[in-house]
Amino acid sequence: MSAPVSDEARMLRDSAIALCAAEFPTERVRRMADEPEGIAPAAAAALAAQGWLGILVPDALGGLGLGIRELGIVLEELGRALVPGPFWSAATLGVPAIAASPDPSLREEWLEAVTTGTRRVTLALQEDGGLPTPNRLTVAAEPAGGGRYRLRGTKRLVPDLVGADGVAVVARGPNGPLVFLVEAAAHGVRIEANRTVDALSRSGTLDLDQVEVTDRECVGDWGLVTRLLHYGNVGIAAISVGGAQAVFDQAIGYARQRTQFGVPIGTFQAVQHPLADLFGELESARSAYLYAAWAVDVGAADAPEAVALARVLGPATYRKANTTSLQTHGGIAFTWEYDLHFHLKRALHLQWLLGGTGDYEETIAKRALGI
Repeated sequence: MSAPVSDEARMLRDSAIALCAAEFPTERVRRMADEPEGIAPAAAAALAAQGWLGILVPDALGGLGLGIRELGIVLEELGRALVPGPFWSAATLGVPAIAASPDPSLREEWLEAVTTGTRRVTLALQEDGGLPTPNRLTVAAEPAGGGRYRLRGTKRLVPDLVGADGVAVVARGPNGPLVFLVEAAAHGVRIEANRTVDALSRSGTLDLDQVEVTDRECVGDWGLVTRLLHYGNVGIAAISVGGAQAVFDQAIGYARQRTQFGVPIGTFQAVQHPLADLFGELESARSAYLYAAWAVDVGAADAPEAVALARVLGPATYRKANTTSLQTHGGIAFTWEYDLHFHLKRALHLQWLLGGTGDYEETIAKRALGI
């Protein structure tokens, strides 16, 4: 575990650890796989009561006025404990989208509700599985006169769509991308749950058939999308690092207590070397996400590349941790009685959120090539 950087960070980490121990023991998390939104309502309420949904909201708007570094501390612990539900999408995507609205009346209507967890908003960005660029958006916002627009098209892999009260939809406007807040119950909105490999995660497909919105519901442009992608991807990296750490600790524990030929299997080089390699990769992934969080918070020039690197390394290390742990356990850890299969499926799910790995490798390559 990396050392907290401040008293505030230490308090956040301690609070997250305590909450996970009280509300999300493994046997309870397993039962939550059958919940429609992937989390029991009482557990979701306990999580929201911490105030962490408002970490990225400026204190002038009633939030905590902190940064993605602090939210990353919380998400790392939630990832370690396999906490299910829509906290990540709400805290890094939906709540900041509402907070960014230039319309005070819209913020007044939604912001307190989403920061306290009584209402929930997610982001609809992906269309074909990859990460769309501004000129490749197919969902269109067609002007209808009088400051009104009609949205049409389909968004796929929308995180935590089922049960959301609102969706921040990224659409192609007449002069560039725009982000509109759409109520899930609005006329012309159709929501379908996706089947996911991870029983503890949820996503959906959003169909928009001439859904009417106005200038009031426009919360931002592509600049907002970029900021939300930074928040969301640092969050994915933090969750991945937390999950990978849990899996690594599990493998180390098993290697110490499982014996063969009268000695612990951890004394064999064939077991030691993969675990040593994994330790190095885990520390690299943690360093990448911590630097990316800092870069986003301070507006560093290399923030896009730092976020892309953290996004690539986080889920990749999480997957590597699962396969290494599976081998350390001699294959038995994929049985239902172990938690490893939940972590493996979570890692597979994370790698496709907000675009695929190749989208972020391209960002890194362009930086390296100066293009």
